[in-house]
Amino acid sequence: MDLIIVEMASTATIAITLFGIAFCLTQTEHSCVSRSFAAFLAAVAVNNVPDAFNRMIEKLPDAYIQPAESIIWLPSSLLLAPLFWMYVFTLTSPAQRRPAHLFRHILLPVLAVLSGVIILLSPQEVSGTLYSNGPIPSSPWMVALVLVVLLLQLAVYPQMAVYLFLIIRRLMRYRLMLRDVYASTEEHELRWIYVIGGLGVLFWVAQALVLLIAFDPKPTGATPAFISIAGLAGLALVATTTHWGLRQRPALVPDVEAEQTPTISIDQPPEKSSEKYEKSALTAEATTRITRKLRAAMETDHLHRDPNLSLWILARHIGASPNYISQTLNEVIGENFFDFVNGYRIAEAMTLLSTTDETVLNITYDVGFNARSSFYNAFKRVTGQTPTSYRKTVSRPVGMDDSKG
Repeated sequence: MDLIIVEMASTATIAITLFGIAFCLTQTEHSCVSRSFAAFLAAVAVNNVPDAFNRMIEKLPDAYIQPAESIIWLPSSLLLAPLFWMYVFTLTSPAQRRPAHLFRHILLPVLAVLSGVIILLSPQEVSGTLYSNGPIPSSPWMVALVLVVLLLQLAVYPQMAVYLFLIIRRLMRYRLMLRDVYASTEEHELRWIYVIGGLGVLFWVAQALVLLIAFDPKPTGATPAFISIAGLAGLALVATTTHWGLRQRPALVPDVEAEQTPTISIDQPPEKSSEKYEKSALTAEATTRITRKLRAAMETDHLHRDPNLSLWILARHIGASPNYISQTLNEVIGENFFDFVNGYRIAEAMTLLSTTDETVLNITYDVGFNARSSFYNAFKRVTGQTPTSYRKTVSRPVGMDDSKG
């Protein structure tokens, strides 16, 4: 029964990933991101083939069962983390480009494929010896082959840790870059990847335990049940990843065709403002004019009240290049886009808190925030107080009820 559960979970995983791949390949917009995610899903599907078709594989000659699985499972396992990293890199890139030096990321999977092919093409007594409890032949190339395969199997887990670090570092830089183009960043911060990363760590720990159990000469009665639970957990993880992955769109790409993308790079440490714009053709007169238009857009047109306000929307509104607006904000006003817009939101919120009896929640949305938590964090960062505390320190109309906030 437990074996059937594992097969069903693996088969369902393959079905989900195949659907995701088909969906990705039909996308014409942001196709580079879609193809990157499709490649990751393909590795997941291949990785589940041995478990999904376990009974069919067992019908192969004994000397070919383990070599066949080594060609499928080990390379695909070593591809999962690099391919997910490439997907995150492409998704968070303003130019939707893949990371440089791709060969470095696929070196281990390529070695795993070559090792598996060598084992599969080796004489039957050689390949059979590798996956049996008998002594390893003393020939140097056999010893080297066994050592390579063992090291590759062990490399799966530290490799995952390395790529998890790279993904987290990438996302931290990405969150900072979002502030250059969005006034509200919550919808674009890819927090689901942190959750997937954490669940992925737990899943790999479970997989490691399964591997240890497989080598246990005296398995307990709970062993099959544990393996089944691990299989179902893997299915849930893949389903969640596919669901969220298919919904993502690159946030640093202009939201309207033919818009100029602001110069943003998260592949290197942030440049100083003078270095970033040293080749800009923006004149002092143009900077003054853009500054005046930016102030008017907030103070007169109240553009900060739009919760979906982006740099591109503001650029269209005032008729200026996104690059020039970014340069003006950084060099003249001394703020990024996020802080500039939210400064006006907080200023209006302070006025409303002190002169009206509107609830804090209503004020949150009225001034342009799309979440109460974001409003509280921004308000406290600027004033050092929560909105409710601030309201208590200022004069209020008679009869105001703070409990409504």
